[in-house]
Amino acid sequence: MRRARWLGAAASAGLLLALVPGAATAAQPVTAGAAGSAVTAGTARTVTVGWSAPVAAVTPDGAKAYVGVIDDDSGRTTVLKVVDTATGAITTRLTLSTAPWTYVGSLAVSPDGTRLYAAVGTSRLVTVDTADDTVVADVPIPDQPRPDGYVPGTVGSLVVAPDGAGVYLAQRGPQQRYGARPGRVLAYSTAARAFTASLDLADFGVGSIVLRPNGQDAYVTTAAGLVHLATTPTSLTTVRTFTEGHGAGGSAVLGPDGSTLYGIGGSDSDYIVDTATDTVTSGFHFAPGHGSLRAPVISPDGRRLYVVSQNSGIMGPGTPFPPGPYYSSVILSYDTEAGALVPAEAVYPPSVGLTSTLSLGPDGRTLYLAGDISPTVGVRAGLDIITR
Repeated sequence: MRRARWLGAAASAGLLLALVPGAATAAQPVTAGAAGSAVTAGTARTVTVGWSAPVAAVTPDGAKAYVGVIDDDSGRTTVLKVVDTATGAITTRLTLSTAPWTYVGSLAVSPDGTRLYAAVGTSRLVTVDTADDTVVADVPIPDQPRPDGYVPGTVGSLVVAPDGAGVYLAQRGPQQRYGARPGRVLAYSTAARAFTASLDLADFGVGSIVLRPNGQDAYVTTAAGLVHLATTPTSLTTVRTFTEGHGAGGSAVLGPDGSTLYGIGGSDSDYIVDTATDTVTSGFHFAPGHGSLRAPVISPDGRRLYVVSQNSGIMGPGTPFPPGPYYSSVILSYDTEAGALVPAEAVYPPSVGLTSTLSLGPDGRTLYLAGDISPTVGVRAGLDIITR
């Protein structure tokens, strides 16, 4: 346990913080985790979760965090680990794949908290019952049509309908060394446990997919524009593609009532969309002077937007770490009413440098940052739990 460090602290210090002692580990199966004190306001802890490339999702009550990660066996096993967010203990470990270097592309928990969906590599959608953390469905993702020599694109984002009836996946286009083909969106019916619709997009580059509370309107960020889709568990239809002069790659997040979309496109291509009219109401530079922006989340009251700023550098001789690249992350806070960053609310995570995902708990002040720990001897993956 340690004090969370806000943005006023020196950036270099944030790169060299050690792991929290006693981070949880797990054997399979795990029936109970080690006890520990709860995270309180202004504190942070790190849970080491595996070897590399973690992604995380948190249940609606904030009690569990699910982490898909390549485990501690040199990339040979992909697992799902369940973290008790109050204690930091890993309580369950599920093997998702034994194919080497199979990444979990995305995770999502259903709005009622009863199901966890995991896109495993480019080939499978796994469903977990969160009551007892067991796999209840493992369905092949339809092969992506592609020319000879092309490999399927990664599933970088998925979202669950408010009523739990549909799951929608955004998949990048197939690619090979010298070319790429358009990406697509897939619809999955949870009742039928089958993929029921597919819609090709106009560009290879596909970012995030978000769904309005009505469950009928989805937005997908692509390099060719922001795409509005009409969705049901069995159909996908393009309503329109638009940017109105603003880049639409990168990530997006919807306000709690679904009326406002915030797009993080990078550089000067950040944008705000009124979803009632599909018009860009503002083009703005979210965080001047900061590095690559990713993983936006919004508070339950819609007043704060949190985004990770990612930077990288080279570690030279004379440090406790091997020379080579390192990464650092800063979680920035944006006041959506004032339309400005709130520097006093920004924080350096205790350990995660190369960010994969950021989640926000239902209390609106607990942040869950999954990613690779940097710098470090060897590659380790962590989940930072930070309560503001």
